[in-house]
Amino acid sequence: MSKRDYYEVLGVQKGASDDEIKKAFRKLAIKYHPDKNPGNKEAEEKFKEVNEAYSVLSDKTKRSRYDQFGHAGVGGDGGGNPFGGGFAGFGGNGQSFNFDFGGGGFEDIINAMFGGGGFRAARRGRDYRTSITIDFKDAIFGTTKTIEVENEQIKLKIPAGIYDGQSIRLAGKGGAAPNADGQRGDLYVEVRVRAHKTLTREGELILSEVTISMTDAVLGTEVDVETVDGKITMKIPAGTQPGTNFKLSGHGAPRLGSDQRGPHIVTVNVEIPRNLSKKQKELIEEFAKAKKRGIFR
Repeated sequence: MSKRDYYEVLGVQKGASDDEIKKAFRKLAIKYHPDKNPGNKEAEEKFKEVNEAYSVLSDKTKRSRYDQFGHAGVGGDGGGNPFGGGFAGFGGNGQSFNFDFGGGGFEDIINAMFGGGGFRAARRGRDYRTSITIDFKDAIFGTTKTIEVENEQIKLKIPAGIYDGQSIRLAGKGGAAPNADGQRGDLYVEVRVRAHKTLTREGELILSEVTISMTDAVLGTEVDVETVDGKITMKIPAGTQPGTNFKLSGHGAPRLGSDQRGPHIVTVNVEIPRNLSKKQKELIEEFAKAKKRGIFR
């Protein structure tokens, strides 16, 4: 289902001020808050939609990208990690990916139901937890790592698009069962992602910046942009303003479980010279005078 326009969600015009956006959000948040609408699924979805719209439109940087590129400019979901600390939907080869809720095992539920007596459940081994750190690009494209648990070598398949801090559950790779008819516990591996020197991630977006000279901004130029796919030459047209965003489609991060990738957004900074020679000052002053006379528009 396609997302509604964020301005439409909040009921404001595209040029609305920050105060107008805040007032609209407060009004709708109160109207659809779950505490005022217990059990109302439609209101719950509206509340989530309003929060997502406000998270983008209240942030100047995200709002600027949204105004220019629409939902693609904010990763299609307001940015950030939409899955929290775990995820689901993958599996195979004994490896599954699930939300890690913690707590006790199946036997604890049985004991609670039967008062802990008169029933002997097959006891389950303890769950183990460990962590692994991977490179930024490995999180984008996926990778396979080998980890060691009780001297057992385990191959861990890390899916493309994983977020920093998410956990992978390996069924039956935890502690041994205390009795013969029990089953081994699970192993939870928290994945940490190393920061990149020039690239950052926001949901499905990859973000970076380039700095060009004032003359290049005026006359136009080409720059090499570092992406997760390697360097790409990007054309910057004449008259580019400071803070302009350019979109490199298909060079962002994938959504978990999908082959489609978001865009890479490049923000252009323009360097203003500090120490000008006398001749350079004269040329700029002449340019300013010519502009006033209407020669340059």
